[in-house]
Amino acid sequence: MLRILLVEDDPDVAIVTRELLEYGGYHVTTASNGRYGLDLILQEPPQLVITDFMMPMMSGLEMIEKARDAGYAGPIILCSALPESRFPPHRARYDLFMHKPYSSQALLGALEKFARGT
Repeated sequence: MLRILLVEDDPDVAIVTRELLEYGGYHVTTASNGRYGLDLILQEPPQLVITDFMMPMMSGLEMIEKARDAGYAGPIILCSALPESRFPPHRARYDLFMHKPYSSQALLGALEKFARGT
């Protein structure tokens, strides 16, 4: 069972996404902002991180940078309603970008690929 950290500040999105992932057979821990998400990554690294971009206290990109700099090497999915072209290329240290709103099938399909290591 893949251990996932979901970092999402919108409580409704977090609840629905967590339920979807748990229904898909994944173990999910949630964090409501980038700072708390980073703390969880550093304390007990998950196998995969799904993070929103725009959050209070620390953006998803900033959290990704700090996690990578600290040695986290697991896959990271960045989600945003903004187009990916708005993010600076030199900071693209995530493995997959998903534009919000994304479908349940797209998210679960991406996780299956990461779980298989492809």
